[in-house]
Amino acid sequence: MSPIKSRIFAFIAFCACSPPVEALTPENTLREFFNALSQGERGKAWEMLSADTQIFLTHKIKLVSENASGLIPSTPENLVFMPTSAVPVLEKVELVEADEKTARLRVLASQKSTSLTMKKEAGQWKLALNHGVSDE
Repeated sequence: MSPIKSRIFAFIAFCACSPPVEALTPENTLREFFNALSQGERGKAWEMLSADTQIFLTHKIKLVSENASGLIPSTPENLVFMPTSAVPVLEKVELVEADEKTARLRVLASQKSTSLTMKKEAGQWKLALNHGVSDE
């Protein structure tokens, strides 16, 4: 066997024997969200929000921008997320209940506890921040 073929075979064998990539569970998705925020990756964090959360926040920020005569930019991902120094420290994420479409998590961050909702969209878990928030 040629050196190139043996390297290809070794690579295929390595990939076949490697453990599977950890599935993105609701808990892991939330951890990734906090990681994106702490790294200053606002666009990545924005994409991890549910579609209805993005629509809700975009609408609210557009209204704020219009009321401020455009002095406040209407770019949601740059206004919604805090500076990296203010991102809470994620201490614990616990799955409370889930089905194939939604999950409720109990989260402890910077010694404060809250409940968050995750929604599955196009096979990926997304953070739903506007769950139970009125659009009035």
